[in-house]
Amino acid sequence: MEIYGSEVIMRTGSTIMDNVEIHNCSQIDTFKAALRFEAATTLHSSVTNSAIHNGYSWGLNIKSSRNIHIENNVFFNFRPVGVGI
Repeated sequence: MEIYGSEVIMRTGSTIMDNVEIHNCSQIDTFKAALRFEAATTLHSSVTNSAIHNGYSWGLNIKSSRNIHIENNVFFNFRPVGVGI
């Protein structure tokens, strides 16, 4: 949601990722994960057959979201938390 003056604009979208590598992402000492879905409630999103690795914070964080399909992924070498749902 974005606010421009008195106008509120809602934006929706989906994420479809297959065979993707995410390397050295995520911010240390925050909840900003390498891959994050927050308030993603309108459309279907999917992450399959991917490698997410080597970060200083969370690997995957799903918060207040639905219709998220996570299958056949590898999460490794994250400091505090690999996957948080």
